[in-house]
Amino acid sequence: MSLIDTLFSRVSRPAGRALDPTIRDIVHTVLREHGYASPAEVQALRDEVRDMRARVDALQRRTDDVVSLAERVRTEAAAEAEARVGAMAEKLSVFEQQLSQRVHAAPATSASTPSPAASPSSCRVPECGGAVRSKGFCSSHYQQWRRGTLSAFVGPEGHVVVAGKSFQVSASLAGGHAEVRAGKLYVDGAQA
Repeated sequence: MSLIDTLFSRVSRPAGRALDPTIRDIVHTVLREHGYASPAEVQALRDEVRDMRARVDALQRRTDDVVSLAERVRTEAAAEAEARVGAMAEKLSVFEQQLSQRVHAAPATSASTPSPAASPSSCRVPECGGAVRSKGFCSSHYQQWRRGTLSAFVGPEGHVVVAGKSFQVSASLAGGHAEVRAGKLYVDGAQA
């Protein structure tokens, strides 16, 4: 440092303190004229940016928590669904085994005697052959059955007339074919 600079710095210190606010005002005015922000504005912007950054960080933490929770829920739901599918598969396997056992245990039906389920397109009344309308009967026989006047078939209320005799049986046997053997009434092969 030169002697002039040292001398000037010693002399200018008290003057600098007196001129300091004026110099600051001049500097701020020049900065504003040229479009620069003042130090106070820069500091305010820094504070605002710091606050915004803190908010963004808080939002990021919340987002991470939500993503973590969603992943945990997805994992738990997948495990629960897998367990349910396994249980359903096990039940299905047991059901298939039971069904297979029932099929093998069921008596074989005679090929010469067609069952009503074997020919759903023709009327259940022997020697009719009409197209099925409802309950296994053609239109004409269905109307007779519904009125309870179709001979040898149990009516909707359980009334049946066989060989000129009238019988009352359970309504659950409605639509069944009735016959009398050895003085006893049989509906679809079973004693009523």
